[in-house]
Amino acid sequence: MLDERGRIAGRFNVIDVAAAVIVLVLVPLAIAAYLLFRTPAPTLVSVSPATLIEGPSQRIEVNGTNLRPFMRVTFGTTPASAFFLGSTKYALVDVPSLKPGKYDVVLFDYAREVARLPNALTIAPIATDAELELEGAFKAPSASAASEIKAGATFNDSGRPIAKVIAVAGPTRSDIRFRVGDDSVVVPLAGSDIAATVQVKCVTARSSDGVARCIIPIGDDRIVVAPDALVTFQTVQGPVLFQIARARAPRINSHD
Repeated sequence: MLDERGRIAGRFNVIDVAAAVIVLVLVPLAIAAYLLFRTPAPTLVSVSPATLIEGPSQRIEVNGTNLRPFMRVTFGTTPASAFFLGSTKYALVDVPSLKPGKYDVVLFDYAREVARLPNALTIAPIATDAELELEGAFKAPSASAASEIKAGATFNDSGRPIAKVIAVAGPTRSDIRFRVGDDSVVVPLAGSDIAATVQVKCVTARSSDGVARCIIPIGDDRIVVAPDALVTFQTVQGPVLFQIARARAPRINSHD
């Protein structure tokens, strides 16, 4: 079978044949091992919620596959404030203050872009599109601030009117209510409150549970109108705190 030059049947060199066998066997094995043990590529599937109202300190959930620690997310070219991995399928991402518009959600593994969802996040502009009347009390205002709390008084935010006092019931014993589960705990305070009804302009927003809520945008705060919620209004004499007892639709003559 072998001639004096080490060829098989006079045609193939033994060393060449051995090398060819090694290549034909090991290369497929190496490819199979790479496909079996390689780190799977991450993907992005969706973000929730897909729409946020313009403002700071908000968070979304990013859903995908093969997510890993030390990844990061950008909205367009603006980096997220933080990336908290929940599992390989989702992460919580803190959204920086963004201007209204649509943003690509981009996933990076260190400095390399690995996935992108075009126009996946919408930042909606603040727009006061609803009004409510809030019954409650101004909590222990100073004497100078109390002099400004009267029917017809208005409160502004960056020059934009957001609230108007439509009725004042007079001083009452001061206290503050804390929500504990489904109950409220009343804690007495020093001083006197001023019971009042205030008409506010608010933004209607749909929460993740499908319920429509009214949100008062004041500065960097977004206050959801709800019993026991606290709202800070600015006056010439300084801030005053108003605690909501109940809310109702405005009366027909409330603009008069």
